[in-house]
Order: sequence, then structure tokens, then C-alpha cells
Amino acid sequence: MQIPIPRLANNCYYISRDQVWGDEAFARCIHIGGYLANFETLEEAMLMKQKLKKMNSGLHFFVGGRNINKRKPGGDWRWIKNGTMTKMSYFPFGNVQPVGSYSSAQDCMFFYAGEYYRFYDIHCDNYNGGYICEK
Repeated sequence: MQIPIPRLANNCYYISRDQVWGDEAFARCIHIGGYLANFETLEEAMLMKQKLKKMNSGLHFFVGGRNINKRKPGGDWRWIKNGTMTKMSYFPFGNVQPVGSYSSAQDCMFFYAGEYYRFYDIHCDNYNGGYICEK
């Protein structure tokens, strides 16, 4: 099931409840002419977090954050948008996140429902979740 959102913080988002793995979510956003959502400001992230909490779906949602350095403790997280990488301007993770390491790469980012939609790092290829596209 797809849920279009006209506007949040001057951006247009598309929320899909289809459960796919991270790289498939990335490809699906490209297919509709967008990209996995980049929350470049904390305000944008909080607006989406509130929307997801109101939806009360219990699903986790992939977004456009990627770790580009498995060897760096905590990683080097960037927003990926149309082939361009942007360094994150705020630390998006809560609690003990991110937990990925060189031996257990968790290079994708998603809103985790179990923690009231905080950002978590996750394996890109062995976990299914919904996804949020941005245009």
C-alpha cells in the first residue's frame, strides 16, 4: 500500500508499506523519479517521525542515509540523493545506535517503529521494511 504525502517541510514524500530490502527500496524510488528520502534537517526528520507515529502501522521504513565507511567506528553517514552524497548536519541516531561494524556492516538507515521511529542502522540486504521516497 502506498501513501502519498503532498508536502512536509516544503518537500514531497511517498510512503510505501510494501516490504522490501534496502537496495530494492532504493531502486523503487528511482523508478518513480525520486530517491530514498533525505532528512537534511532535524526539523524535517521530526515532521516525518510524527507522521509515521500517527499512521501507527508498526512498520519500519528505509530512508536515504548510507554508511560509506565500515572501518570508522560509528560509520560515516551520508544522505544519498541522485548520486550525490551529503554529510549529515546532525547526529540522527538514538540510544546505542549505530551498531554496525566492519565485520557486521549495517549500512542502510531506517525509521525503526519499535523505538518510536528513531533512526537505526540496518543490514541493506537481509531485512525487509517499507520505504519513504522523496521528490
